[in-house]
Amino acid sequence: MSKPYSGIPIDEKRTWVVPRILKEAFVAFALVAVAAVGISKAVQHFGGKAARARSAVEADDVNYAAPSIRLPARGGGEVDLAALHGKLVLVNFWATWCPPCREEMPSLTRLAQQFDPGSFEVLTVSVDDGWAPVDQFLAQPKTPFRVVLDEGAKTSRIYGTSKFPESYLVDREGKVRLKFVGPRNWMDPNLATLLESYGARRKG
Repeated sequence: MSKPYSGIPIDEKRTWVVPRILKEAFVAFALVAVAAVGISKAVQHFGGKAARARSAVEADDVNYAAPSIRLPARGGGEVDLAALHGKLVLVNFWATWCPPCREEMPSLTRLAQQFDPGSFEVLTVSVDDGWAPVDQFLAQPKTPFRVVLDEGAKTSRIYGTSKFPESYLVDREGKVRLKFVGPRNWMDPNLATLLESYGARRKG
């Protein structure tokens, strides 16, 4: 009789076969691991791209709950920022008597037209003394963005606006994430990159 090996007679040894379920589990684990690495690299790449874009447009990186905005709207009614929860909102404080505000308005208009209103909105807050100068400046009865009147600049002061224009990017959870001091060319591709990084979707 053959000598036993590890306590098991040679005649009784059997070749050990990896169960099928273990093979499938291993393959699944490997696929998940590869996907996780790919996602991690993509997040790092896009995060780095967004950081570079933020630096390029000189946006201040902040993070705090957006102060309430509930003001009369052009055309009637009022706009409540809280009602826009779930969307990315660019709040722009401006005035018709402010030359840089007037200069950036065309590119701000095009920005509002570029993105899906279901994911992104521009909310312009005028600190003019009444609707007359606002209506005269905008001329057209409808704009691709909402316009509200902050007569007396009370809301502007709550936001800490020190000069015009100033803009604040409010994320979908209602937090201010970026602050832009001074005018911008809102059609700068870096700005589109930033908006997309926070969830805005382009039309089409």
